[in-house]
Amino acid sequence: MLQPISFSNTGNITESNRVLNTPSDFARKHLLYLQEAGYLKSLKSHISKREKLDSYLFLIVLSGKGKFTYQNQEYLLSPKDCLFINCANSYSHQSSEEDPWELMWIHFNGKDAVPFFTYYNALVPSILFHVESFTDFTSIIDQCMQLSQKKDVTSEFLIHKSITDLLTLCISHNQRDSQEGVSSKMKEIKEYIDNHFAENISLSQLAEYFFISKYYLAREFKDTYGVTVGSHITSCRITYAKTLLRFTDLKIEEIAGKCGIPDTNYFTKVFRKLEGCTPMVYRKQW
Repeated sequence: MLQPISFSNTGNITESNRVLNTPSDFARKHLLYLQEAGYLKSLKSHISKREKLDSYLFLIVLSGKGKFTYQNQEYLLSPKDCLFINCANSYSHQSSEEDPWELMWIHFNGKDAVPFFTYYNALVPSILFHVESFTDFTSIIDQCMQLSQKKDVTSEFLIHKSITDLLTLCISHNQRDSQEGVSSKMKEIKEYIDNHFAENISLSQLAEYFFISKYYLAREFKDTYGVTVGSHITSCRITYAKTLLRFTDLKIEEIAGKCGIPDTNYFTKVFRKLEGCTPMVYRKQW
């Protein structure tokens, strides 16, 4: 069961309300779990430092201003600014003296925390991002704080869901901003691949067709969509193959050809690598 400790504190430096939590063995092994979450209002400028914490931190500024230092890089924060970091790296923060800040934060960890942060870190170039409204984020933190005090059998699963929702918000917000800045050229190229994946296309052919450097194309496509050009082509082909396997009686060699991989042996090898089984086994299973 959850074992939370909740307390409020008012002193000369801060006013705060936070929940500390010790997860069950099951949560540690299988779920994303809460370590600490809370609200803080700074009354006087002071520096808080942490390092080598086995934790991940999401923080959002509600009002006021301050400074956050992470891996020796300084970030100036203002209302509706968000941070998402790996606390194994050293960090510190300090509220502005003239305009003290209010914060909400959540420390979490779990079996999927490392791969998620690694993926997020590869997609998002900065730990800092800005939102138009913080309600969606703060409501999740509030919910986690409330759930941690319920102490029933569903709480840890609901906390896992809430943290997952928070991480999804972080990804979707940053991807939305990224997509707004996607060049029309990258959009054209992706649309072309989506419509012509069954043809004999390659990175070099795409670069020539769209009159750009293949090195630029490779880099920009990966930065924009999170996968390589080759991986996206393969994904389109295998997705189409699965459709033909399930909803037609076509032979495997015919399906391979229609997907743009006319070598049946190679098609089977690629299919197995992505799906974990041969095309014939997939057809029988589904």
